[in-house]
Amino acid sequence: MAEQDALVALFNAGRLSEGETMARDVIRRYPKAVFGWKALGTVLLAGDRQREALPALQQALELNPRDSECLNSLGKTLQDLVQLDAALDAIEHALRLRPDYGSALINRGNVLVQLGRPDEALVCLDRALALQPDSASAHNDRGHALKALGRLDEALAAYTHAIALKPGFAEAHHNLGSVLRDLGRFEESLAQYGRALDLKPDWPLAKSQYAHCLKRLSFTQDRPEIRARLVQALRESWCRPHEIMVTCVSCIGLNPRIGSALARLGYGETLAAADLFGAAGLVRLADEPLLMSLLEACPIADADLERLLTQIRRALLEAVTLSAAVHRFDAAAQRLLAALARQCHLNDYAWAETSAETAHIEALHGALSLVQHQGAPIAEPYLLALAAYRPLLTLPQPAALLDRDWSEPVRAVVIEQVCEPLQEADDRRTMPRLTTMADPVSTQVRAQYEEHPYPRWTRAGIVTPAPTIAAYIRLQFPKTRLPAPVRQDGNVSILVAGCGTGLHALEVAQRYPEARILAIDLSLTSLAYAQRKTRELGVTNVRYAQADILNLGELDESFDLIESVGVLHHLRDPIAGWKALLAHLHPGGFMSIGLYSELARRAVVRVREQIARDGCQPTASAMRAFRQQLLARRETSDDGHLTQSADFYSLSGCRDLLFHVSEQRFTLPQLADALRELELSLVGFILDQRVMARYAERFPDDPSATNLESWHRFEQEHPQTFAGMYQFWVQKTVTPCS
Repeated sequence: MAEQDALVALFNAGRLSEGETMARDVIRRYPKAVFGWKALGTVLLAGDRQREALPALQQALELNPRDSECLNSLGKTLQDLVQLDAALDAIEHALRLRPDYGSALINRGNVLVQLGRPDEALVCLDRALALQPDSASAHNDRGHALKALGRLDEALAAYTHAIALKPGFAEAHHNLGSVLRDLGRFEESLAQYGRALDLKPDWPLAKSQYAHCLKRLSFTQDRPEIRARLVQALRESWCRPHEIMVTCVSCIGLNPRIGSALARLGYGETLAAADLFGAAGLVRLADEPLLMSLLEACPIADADLERLLTQIRRALLEAVTLSAAVHRFDAAAQRLLAALARQCHLNDYAWAETSAETAHIEALHGALSLVQHQGAPIAEPYLLALAAYRPLLTLPQPAALLDRDWSEPVRAVVIEQVCEPLQEADDRRTMPRLTTMADPVSTQVRAQYEEHPYPRWTRAGIVTPAPTIAAYIRLQFPKTRLPAPVRQDGNVSILVAGCGTGLHALEVAQRYPEARILAIDLSLTSLAYAQRKTRELGVTNVRYAQADILNLGELDESFDLIESVGVLHHLRDPIAGWKALLAHLHPGGFMSIGLYSELARRAVVRVREQIARDGCQPTASAMRAFRQQLLARRETSDDGHLTQSADFYSLSGCRDLLFHVSEQRFTLPQLADALRELELSLVGFILDQRVMARYAERFPDDPSATNLESWHRFEQEHPQTFAGMYQFWVQKTVTPCS
């Protein structure tokens, strides 16, 4: 009994590691005692180690099947693992033994919400509150039920009450932020997510939601706390960096130096080397953490900021090569030029350059090539100036640059432009090849991505792991009823067909960390990039290989989930490619598909037709020139909004957006025909919650939001609904013979 009291005291004090050690010692000495197993399961559950808690609690119940506390803990564990039917059985068993068990009533209410039965959940939670009116957890969970019922104002009140009862309740602050976000009150939502992060600074979900709320906002007044959080979000990869681009740019624009320079450019002035140095010089932008973090994270997707940075780059080149001002390059100037070099490498050198700049860079390249060949010292500003215009890999014997001593900013540039490409070259040579590559269109598509792998990225966002594929689908589509669940064991296999440079595949791997994932693509260059990033992030459950979807009959594997987003519409015959994938999907398995919308891409089609008429080829210089044409008329052209696309701001992205060698598009009636032909049932579209809310208001008789005729009418009324693409999930029909 003394040991039991001591173990309970450790648990109550939050000393979970010591509690686990003690519980395991109790089990070793008293293997038939319920308490040790129950205590171990409870401690592991409190530490979010549900999979380890499950067998301990099951063993405790083997020893005492009528332990209501253990049944309730088992139910909570199963709920966290999204085994909801089993969770409900365990909790209801506990309630039959102990009808007024408040904690079990709260857990039952939560499970019912997740099962799509919020009305029943609300009754259950009200009963729990009658027993425990001051339970912050019960009020918080009542908010879940009200939110699921669409009663957002009441949910708001419930979460607020929970916080009043327990001010340090991080989860309730997070949930309040979610309701405020759904109500469109993004500033208030951000404050609540921020409070949740203050209380739990390492909580990944709160970081992710904070970032996704940030992308709804832009700022006209400097907010140091927002600026600091943006820097943290970029450096810690709370989301894909480009998702918070607008917010970052709005904050960066509040910097007086940037505001003044942008105003000058707006009046038609140009910047020169004289504008760089001195106490008020633009090289002081190196002391702006948000700008520097953004330059190193993703292509700058803002026309005005690109124009400013292009002029700063030109002025820095002038200072290096014309004005003999290299001696004025202090640490700040070096950091800024290094950040510009990293940015230009990320955007595939998409920025415009004048003929004078081209001549200076060619001369500089020749001079540095000679110095490199001779093994002579290289002044860092000269190397950085070249790296801001041309990859360092174009120098002779580039690997020798890795052996030189550089300052930290220059070292980072050399690693990105020399070391990493050389690693990719090694991976390219050893990449497995699963199918033949004979289709002429596939060959052209492959050539495009060998030259311009897409996208070039540095950081993926936070991905919340899902216990199972079915659990993720239930979260994404709570009102959809699935006729056949995907297999729940640990042998789940996933195919990412058309993985490109690996960003999508890595997000899938993080979402399903126990799954076996095969990621295929046409391009060896893209696959090598993906392999390097996978190794860099320490992800071990993905294997990469070259393959053509149209030849997948040569592959002897089947999968529980196949994801192919933004790929099939580049094939010669998208439906044939879809059928080839479907042949490798288990009965009852799922597919996540992304296809271009004919309606949403009308502007892209117009620009592609213009490019074809003009005979513009997808060379680097031609694409740079075309980008400048489109930027120059962005305020007056019907197609100017294309310059708001993140893809427009890198050469690989611009080529994918406007210069692709093969593009086909779909309408929703065509999609409906394809699903009938392929015997697939629509699970739902992946769309912003505000769009889903508008659809629900427009078509209340389609609660699952799966009626393609209604969606077709909705898209006609809102042509940019699927501006990215139709992104949706389908399930393979299970036939009796299956």
